[in-house]
Amino acid sequence: MRFVFAALLALDAAVQIFACVNRNMLMLRRVSKCLLMPLLAVNYVMFASAPSSLVIAAILFGFAGDLVLLFRPRKWAFPAGILAFAAGHVFYIISFARRIVVSPPWYIFALCTVATIACAATLTHYLWKCMPKKLKPPSFLYMVIIGSMVSTAILFSLYGGSAHRWLAAVGGLLFAISDTTLSIDAFHHPVRYRSVIVMSTYILAQTLIVSALAFS
Repeated sequence: MRFVFAALLALDAAVQIFACVNRNMLMLRRVSKCLLMPLLAVNYVMFASAPSSLVIAAILFGFAGDLVLLFRPRKWAFPAGILAFAAGHVFYIISFARRIVVSPPWYIFALCTVATIACAATLTHYLWKCMPKKLKPPSFLYMVIIGSMVSTAILFSLYGGSAHRWLAAVGGLLFAISDTTLSIDAFHHPVRYRSVIVMSTYILAQTLIVSALAFS
């Protein structure tokens, strides 16, 4: 039965990308997008030997973010989406941290901290002039949070105890690419094939992260 749901997730992902390529299929795109995270949650529960409520919460907050962003360009949609995804990232951070079996050296923590703040500051500076004033503080905070998620995913891939832990690092980086593309398109300039880039990297990111946690 679990492979049936895995096939359904793959089919829904393919439909979502197809709908992104064909812009006249807005309803199909919205429906398939809303099915992604619930199907991923079901797959996680079925494949994980010991499903974690933290991981399920992270996936469900991702679903909430997907749902809210469907209401763009309404003003409340983007900050609400940021809040939902930020909460999901926090749950992923905790999940990764709890699976690190060897304590990393202090300088690795320092390097990750500096890299996270530097990347967040660089992207914020790039988007600063075009970003609405009210969104500047929460956007920077969100960038720090997703950077922390990526850093923790990398730490888990280096110091975790699972053979599949490397999937988390790849997934974290893809998530950052997806969100960066979305931010540039929203606040700086239109990105060609934005929908395809954002959704393909997002789907892969969530799937790889959840797979790494399911088999750890």
